Amino acid sequence: MQSPQIVSDQQTLEGHCEAWRTAGHFAFDTEFIRDDTYDAKLCLVQVTTDGQVVLIDPTAGLDLGVFWKLVTDESVVTIVHAGKEDFEVCLRATGQVPRNVFDIQIAAGFVGLGYPLSLVRLVERVVHHRISKGQTLTDWLRRPLTPEQLRYAADDVIHLPEMYKTLRASIEKAGRWAWAREEFQRFEDPEFYRAPTEDRVQRLKGSKKLDGLGLLLLERLVDWRDRWAQERNRPIRALVRDDILVEIARRRPRQARELEVLRGFPQAKNRKIVGELVDLINAACQVPKSEWPTPLEHREDAPMTKALLDLLLAVIQGICYEERLNWSLLGSPQRLRELLDFHAGRSGEVPPLLRGWREQFIGQRLLDLLEGRSRLHLTGWPDSPRLHLNDRASRGR
Repeated sequence: MQSPQIVSDQQTLEGHCEAWRTAGHFAFDTEFIRDDTYDAKLCLVQVTTDGQVVLIDPTAGLDLGVFWKLVTDESVVTIVHAGKEDFEVCLRATGQVPRNVFDIQIAAGFVGLGYPLSLVRLVERVVHHRISKGQTLTDWLRRPLTPEQLRYAADDVIHLPEMYKTLRASIEKAGRWAWAREEFQRFEDPEFYRAPTEDRVQRLKGSKKLDGLGLLLLERLVDWRDRWAQERNRPIRALVRDDILVEIARRRPRQARELEVLRGFPQAKNRKIVGELVDLINAACQVPKSEWPTPLEHREDAPMTKALLDLLLAVIQGICYEERLNWSLLGSPQRLRELLDFHAGRSGEVPPLLRGWREQFIGQRLLDLLEGRSRLHLTGWPDSPRLHLNDRASRGR
């Protein structure tokens, strides 16, 4: 591999971008730091399309608009590995989402190589090379970059174009290109990068024990903390920890002195912050009960429901193994519960397993099993166990 070229002037950057556009595809990765800020500090952009790695240096005062315009050009294939965070940088800088994405990590799942796999493991499996990831915690803002940093940065992208060609050919041979494209197109939806407040709330430890008013208050607290951090470009942990937010939502203190005695709340003596919190809590407490979120329902499944969930998961895993598609691409086991709830009429929202390529691959087969149109068979035990779904039509032939 040639030594990577460091680009620190605008004219050279624009020349490379034109060459990448002409090539019709390019691979890129970014290095950034967000230790003490809300927004990531972009430190380096690594790009390649032809075996020559170019390192774009954002600290040199470059206008990266010409590069992000390339990322958002639907006529050019943008190759990444687990690219969501890289595309968040583009969205924040330009307000535009990427187009024509090929994500190596997702692509590997469609041909049975596993999902999600690290770049190190995918490089070994697809192109049979070894790369090092020893600079993960390095300071990418320091200049000059060390030889080790340069090698690490180049390794992040140098193999991606070859992997793109190999994996795309395998996906097309398997007849799954339309499925992969559907999955890649999630990167083109701005909402993909903005987790709903209720989703972020549910990930906080202790939130599942809150009542409706507590959940409403916690949602407002999370939004308030995010606004505070974003306006000041500070990490959200600098204001209030997650567990303190949950505790405030549980206690619902209505007066300043009740907040000031909270242990682990470094802003307790900040009158402005405490005043904002008191006002927020009092406003939330005035919201009619009919507008509160619904608390998480603790469901105790019947024994046969548990058995059915386990059976359906085994069916999915067996089919995915046989047909070389990684079952994690289908989503978490919770997707099966959503399917059962929809089928039983407990939910009116069509579940992910009955939408798009997931319905085509597995959703309809699960419905056929649930409704008696197919039967499950086990063969080959113990040496080569296999699960088969046989529909009635095929049995009659």
